[in-house]
Amino acid sequence: TYRNMGYNKEEMIKSVGTMYKAFQYGAPPHGGIAWGIDRLMMILEKKASIREVMAFPKTGTSEDLLFGAPSLLSDKKVEEMNVRIIK
Repeated sequence: TYRNMGYNKEEMIKSVGTMYKAFQYGAPPHGGIAWGIDRLMMILEKKASIREVMAFPKTGTSEDLLFGAPSLLSDKKVEEMNVRIIK
């Protein structure tokens, strides 16, 4: 799209270079449906809040009550995932 707007690659890299580099590794995960189905459902269902139609709503503090997230990982899970926690 930058090319269509008359920008050359150097100008594009200067403007959004970090994003351009990130996309070289692939698209971010989005489940294939990234066009706002939750907002469409809110309109179709005539709901006042998007939270009423969200499949996996979060609380006001961004907690996920269904999965109990965020939470601390057990030592076993940390070892399975081969990660190191720096305190």
